[in-house]
Amino acid sequence: MGREVWLVDAFTSQMFGGNVAGVVPDANGLTDEQMQAIAAELAASETAFVLSPSAGVDADLRLRYFTPAVEVDLCGHATIGSMSSLFANGRIGGAGARTAVCRIETRVGVLPIVLGYKDGLAYAEMGQAAPRFRETDVNLDQLASWLGINPDDFDLTLPLGMSSTGLWDLFVPVKTLAVMNALNPDFGRLAAWNRELEVASTHLYTKETVHTSSDYHARDFSPALGIPEDPATGTASGALAALLHAHGHVAYGQHVTFEQGFEIHRDSYIEAHVEQGQNGEADSVFVGGPAVISLKGELAGL
Repeated sequence: MGREVWLVDAFTSQMFGGNVAGVVPDANGLTDEQMQAIAAELAASETAFVLSPSAGVDADLRLRYFTPAVEVDLCGHATIGSMSSLFANGRIGGAGARTAVCRIETRVGVLPIVLGYKDGLAYAEMGQAAPRFRETDVNLDQLASWLGINPDDFDLTLPLGMSSTGLWDLFVPVKTLAVMNALNPDFGRLAAWNRELEVASTHLYTKETVHTSSDYHARDFSPALGIPEDPATGTASGALAALLHAHGHVAYGQHVTFEQGFEIHRDSYIEAHVEQGQNGEADSVFVGGPAVISLKGELAGL
């Protein structure tokens, strides 16, 4: 009998929308090399491997994340996809449960997950690591040339900088959807620059949206991770919400919706909010969305 695997579309209510993640719901016993090979075979942007927690760690599950090329510390859409699917299949909370909470061990720490149903679909909200920020000097003329746009297309009324709630990303604001549609990245240059900055992606965003129910429109380029364009990036959305909050654009408790993936026909909607830390603790950032399983199968011989 083979090893069970799923493909799950996260941050969408429709099959073939959102961001597809591979999920191995029981990865215990797999080697690092086998996990990397499975991720390459499934060819999703990331695959989540569900494991028992490490000895002494106060968690219910452990997740490891692999792109087709490398292991990464955290992946938002693979977390949302795997946790929603495990919950919908009764593997978290038990069969028939309508709500559940769990704690997952990741390489960035133990993160809380809240599970339930919204509009009939399993929905997961994940806590992220405490927000961090870094300053960087960006040559806008050079960056514009790498993105295939003009320097005056950047919207410097919004924050341009680096933020992390688990993975570092560079956030670049632009003025309009037309600029977003015109982007023509030089992926080789971006990949080298992202490695130099030690960020996962260059994440562009604008206040102009396709749908009035959304607050921001985004595109995410992660060529250093082997992902030219990501259709829904949960970790980056959380980090962007934290950056916007730090610069006064988002209030505590304000839920913001980021739309992403439209240019590559994988429409996605990612919800995020920032909660104020209590008793001297760091602020908390949460990212959530639904997910649907598009494929169930098994890998023979594993």
